[in-house]
Amino acid sequence: MSEIYDAIIIGAGACGLACALNLKTDNVLILDAKSGALKLALTGNNRCNITNTLPIDEFIQSYGKDGRFTTDTFRRFFRDELLSFLKQYNIKTETENEKVRLKGISSKEFAQILLNQAQKRFKLKKFHKVVKLKPSDGIFKIETINKKIYKSRFVLLSTGGRSYPQTGSDGSGYRLAKQLGHKIEPLEPIETPFCCKKTSNLQGISLRNVGLTLKIDKKTLKTEGDIVFTHFGISGPAILKLSNESFKKGKLIIKFIDTDEKDFINRLHFYKGKTKNFLSKYIPERLAQLSPYADLNCANLNKKQLNEIANFVFRFEIDIEKCGFKKAFATKGGVSLKEVNPRTLESKIVKNLFFCGEILNIQGPIGGFNLQFAFSSGFLVADEINRRLLK
Repeated sequence: MSEIYDAIIIGAGACGLACALNLKTDNVLILDAKSGALKLALTGNNRCNITNTLPIDEFIQSYGKDGRFTTDTFRRFFRDELLSFLKQYNIKTETENEKVRLKGISSKEFAQILLNQAQKRFKLKKFHKVVKLKPSDGIFKIETINKKIYKSRFVLLSTGGRSYPQTGSDGSGYRLAKQLGHKIEPLEPIETPFCCKKTSNLQGISLRNVGLTLKIDKKTLKTEGDIVFTHFGISGPAILKLSNESFKKGKLIIKFIDTDEKDFINRLHFYKGKTKNFLSKYIPERLAQLSPYADLNCANLNKKQLNEIANFVFRFEIDIEKCGFKKAFATKGGVSLKEVNPRTLESKIVKNLFFCGEILNIQGPIGGFNLQFAFSSGFLVADEINRRLLK
């Protein structure tokens, strides 16, 4: 007779590992489609935001209309509990602009610490993608892509979304949830760069605190922040923030400098030298060289030419589209919240089946919100399984 585990965790990302490390039973199996915690290792450009310093009520409000669903999760396991958990493993953090970040270690090292701790206590089967999940008489039967069969009393689906599929979060968890009768809300890449065809000559140029206006049909969104031009388009924190909106294509208008436009034009007109030399005082030299009339002397510019240069600086316009799931950091959509108990994160359809993290239709803004929910939801599920195992 095959062994029956107390719990099987499908997906060794942030929330899956958080759940495992807070369980009070060692009779646990962790299955991962890849080698575990690969996406966590890439988070935040190797310096991930763990959480945020906002008060809990504001933190919850940051999730928008679905924020109420997170209330029980965060009331039971929030920032202090997360930092205390990390302290057990000598993981230090620091605060910068409301963001709580790793201190002294990279995201990759952070992920490896959690993986190592999990492997000390539990069996971790790498490259064991789950293809079938079936409950029968209070026991789950789980089949992997390599034809292995495992059984468990409790199951946690912590497979992540569809973003960065090369790390193992390829959407397979949605298929498993759907097999068991759960509705999957439409999926969309978020926290993703913008792809555009006419920026290859700008590759590598980064700018701080620029103004951004995104036009989508009749809708207009505005923000400001840091951006960087890439070989495929444009990225950076301000772009990732805008990408949380639902759309496919749009028009992006960039205001490179924050100064009075009329005064700028006046100073440009009376500058003794070439346009590109004047602009280099405000924007990177490579960008200044791409300006209209870059090599003309400012004194020789007419009104029309001055306005064209001003448009370049204050209203740089490009057609963009959202890059796909391969470049996205997160997924919008997922398992319908109507079918999950917010107090326990247990399925309302299948008893003893739990969800945590990105597989759920919960998305917060960038800046530590989604990782805090991943850890908090993992803690909550562990707490619930612990309680039931004591019965």
